[in-house]
Amino acid sequence: MDRETKIKLITKDTSNLNQEVFYDSLIIAFIKNDMFYYLVFKGRSTKPTYYYFLSESNRTESLSITKQRIKSQYEKKQKYLESKKIQGDFINEGTILYSSWGYEQTNINFYLVLSRKNSVIIVQKIGKNKTYEGRDYGTCTPNVDFKIGEPFQKRITKHASIKINEVEDATKYDGTKLHWCSWY
Repeated sequence: MDRETKIKLITKDTSNLNQEVFYDSLIIAFIKNDMFYYLVFKGRSTKPTYYYFLSESNRTESLSITKQRIKSQYEKKQKYLESKKIQGDFINEGTILYSSWGYEQTNINFYLVLSRKNSVIIVQKIGKNKTYEGRDYGTCTPNVDFKIGEPFQKRITKHASIKINEVEDATKYDGTKLHWCSWY
């Protein structure tokens, strides 16, 4: 059920219906069966958060607290995205990206950025120098001299990473040794 249909269904036979867009949320306040309600739809969600009260003053007080929480979460998200945008600006030709993924084992892959135009980059998978700390685990660092496969094109996401495939995202490598393990 889409959001508009759900709103019509919930607010049927109500009075004093008010809608307000607050940052990235839609707030709907109304009175139904002598109860004071408000609904909050976060972002593009179709499932609202419900609140109801016996008095309008209690609803107003709770709504004020909810708005403070929405504002705080929105500002925190915007600050995070801005910091990631700045980090994404530092992904240029010659930058090494890495991905760490796996379920029962930790796989590490490295990628070299060959070129960049706006938010689109051409990357090449590169090898790694493995050191063993045990039979099936250790650390690794990138080996830019060993190229794997053909270069491919990816778009830098709003999180300053690139999506390699459905289980693998690559972010900027910071130069530290990365831990890997393989139980097979």
